[in-house]
Parts: sequence; structure tokens; C-alpha cells
Amino acid sequence: MSQPTSREKKLIQAILDIVKKRPGLDAEFLDTDTAPPFSGTLRLFGDWGSVTRPIRLAWRITPQQGQLLAFQLDTLKEHQPLLLADYVPESLATLLQQHQIDFLDTIGNGLICAPPLFYEVSGRRKKTPKLPPNRSQQNTGAKVIYQMLRDPFLCQQPYRIIAERAQVALGAVGPVLNELKAKQLLVTTVDRQVIISDLTALRQLWETAYISRLRPKLEVDRCTLSPPWKLDSLPLLIREQRLEDQILIGGELAASFYCENVIPQRATLHLPAQSALKQMLQLRLTPCEDGPITVVRQFADNLSFEQRSPEGLQLADPRLVRCELLYSEQTTMAKTAADLESLYLLNSERHGGLPATPHA
Repeated sequence: MSQPTSREKKLIQAILDIVKKRPGLDAEFLDTDTAPPFSGTLRLFGDWGSVTRPIRLAWRITPQQGQLLAFQLDTLKEHQPLLLADYVPESLATLLQQHQIDFLDTIGNGLICAPPLFYEVSGRRKKTPKLPPNRSQQNTGAKVIYQMLRDPFLCQQPYRIIAERAQVALGAVGPVLNELKAKQLLVTTVDRQVIISDLTALRQLWETAYISRLRPKLEVDRCTLSPPWKLDSLPLLIREQRLEDQILIGGELAASFYCENVIPQRATLHLPAQSALKQMLQLRLTPCEDGPITVVRQFADNLSFEQRSPEGLQLADPRLVRCELLYSEQTTMAKTAADLESLYLLNSERHGGLPATPHA
């Protein structure tokens, strides 16, 4: 059975304390055996009756993470999820309301529409320090989880090997794996083998950590190409500079290779951390606040897809491409992100394998 971590217990208790102050409303946390990505259930009750909902937890929600959470919870509507967060700003509350997603935060903001219960409080601002996120939601957690998504059997290896693969300190591995075990994302079989119980739920956990924590730290600059070069010139420039084996194509440009009927307006270039600035010059990229090209540093050595584009360029892992689409301000890319997940990730996750092959 999934057990909440100490941080999760603090978040849940803070929300219970707030809810219980409302006249005619009481609440209790039920440590039920809910499947990931849920962390138990919350029962709201009073003289009017009771409502029980599976809960999803979130901390320090950035605008990009808010969009991702709304997108993920929208796919779980059949379960009637309830989002519990340390703080839900008004902009995110509006987004959740548009998606008809119920939520509560630790300072009393919330919206629950579950007749006969209707709860709505808004406009309260965060004044107290935010609760720290789980280890799995920090930078090192994102790196460790990513490597387990690439190799589901990595969780059976010694901590030293996991740390080397993820390029993190040895001491960071244990706390991350322990949290995943508490969430029942890592389980022990009868023959004492540790396995991933739900690859899709693990990926969704990683998406949240990557978009809200790791991805902002990797960004080098927003750029544009020097005239007369344009976005569709990038493949040619990369080949001319013989950078095919160093640069990964991501974002909308990569999505146009993975999915049909995608006309890219932007691109993400994943460059090696040590040579990023030099390669930006080689590709004639100039800084531009709202440029169509985003340069980010690679955080691992295995971020590429197993097949290349028709031009021989390395494509970023579909998981990274999907995150870039959701990280973008272009909300029109949400459908492409969903298509990418459907075409390359969900089926392979059900069978515990690698992402599917791009369409010809």
C-alpha cells in the first residue's frame, strides 16, 4: 500500500486543518490503496453527506507546471481527481476551473463542485514559507527518474551505478528511491526483484519535476538565426558545421518529425553543456528575448532517440519533446503533445519497453 512521505503528510494535514475550519464541513485523509499517480483519498463530510476523491499532490507550482498538471489531470477525469497544493494562484485556479478540476490549497483557496457539496474560496495570497517538495521532485530526482524511464531495469542496480548513470551524488539516490517505493511506483516482487509498477505514472511524476525544477536551470538563452537564415535552415546549418553527433533537435521542430501535420514555428536545441556557447556561434544564433530557438544544456549522455531524422540529425527523446511542447507558451501544441504521448509513449510503457519508432 502506498504510504505518504513526511512532506506529503504535512501538506495533507495543512489542508485538513483549513477545511475543518469551514462551518458544516469536516475532512479526513484515507490511506487507501490508490494506484499511482494518486496518493490516497480525501473524504469530505458533514450533515449534508460525504464525498471521497483520489488526491494528486503538488508543490511550488510554476506556470508551466500548472499547464502540465491541468493537462495530466484532464486525462484522469473519470477518477474525479482532487488536486492538493501548497498554493494555487488565481491564474492557475482559473485554468483548473476551465478544465473542471477540483482543488484545495494550504491557505484555503479551493473549488469543489460535487453536489450537494459546493466549495469555492479564492483570492487568498501565500504569506508563509512554501512547503519543500519531495526529493523526487527536485533536480536530482528528475535525473534519477529519467534514467529509470530509459532503462526500467536500472532500479535493480546498486546505488553507485544509478548515481553514475544519472550523474548525481551517491547520497541522492536512496531518498529518491525510497520515496518512489512509498508511492508504490517501485515494488518488490515475490522473488525479491524491485520493479517499476507503472511506467506512465512514473513518467508523469518526472514530467512535473523536469518542467518545474530541472528545465528552467538548463536553459541557456532564447535566440534567433542571423539573416538570411530561417528556422527551416537549422538542419542544413547543423550538417554544415558537422554537429550532427553533438546537437539534439527538440521542441516543435522535432515534433514535426515525430507527428504528422505539424508546422514548426519554434525549436529547442539540446547542446552539450561544455560547448554550448561555441556551438551557438557556429550556428549563427544571436540572443533574442522572444526568439524562436531555445538553447538548453544536455543533462545526460543518453537524451537522443534511437533513430535519426531523414537529414541524419539526432532527435531528442520523445519524453523531452513532449515536455518542451507543454513548457512552451504556445498552448496550441497541447494536442501535439497528446499525440506524441499516444504514438510513442503509452503503448511502450504498457509493455515496459522503449518508445515507438517515428512514422516514415
